[in-house]
Amino acid sequence: MIRLIGAALVAAGGAWLGLRAADGLRRRAVALRQMEAGLALLEQELELSASPLPRLMAWGAGHSQGPAAELFRGCAQGLDRLDRESFSALWRRLTAEREELGVEGQAVLLPLGDTLGRCDARRQREALSATRRRLEELAVRQEADSRRQGRAYQALGLSGGAFLVILLL
Repeated sequence: MIRLIGAALVAAGGAWLGLRAADGLRRRAVALRQMEAGLALLEQELELSASPLPRLMAWGAGHSQGPAAELFRGCAQGLDRLDRESFSALWRRLTAEREELGVEGQAVLLPLGDTLGRCDARRQREALSATRRRLEELAVRQEADSRRQGRAYQALGLSGGAFLVILLL
């Protein structure tokens, strides 16, 4: 009886690991979409009101979700310390903290910190639009990878758990 319970737990553990790996891929795609939506909101706000950077970041933090809201909130709070850290350095540091975006998502966002707050509203909108399009392409690719690799991770988790059960029995 104990061996049967142990076998069931091993199989369930393997399945859980596969499902968790697949869920991690899906969450990265969702985070990229949330960041893309947040940049679209900033772009729209710049177009409508040409808000200064502190107000733009605070507005973006209040109207975005997920990693976009966290990034914009951190930037809005960090703007009070511009005498110790430039905005581009602040943007780079906070972007690097958004691990849920992955290395590629972070790399797409990094150059934006050099444009925001330094250029006129038109150039900022252009930079936001270009970054948003690259994030959209990355999100589409990540969603496709999530579907394809997610199934593989699930199958590997289930089969790995079954293999261990057979091995142990």
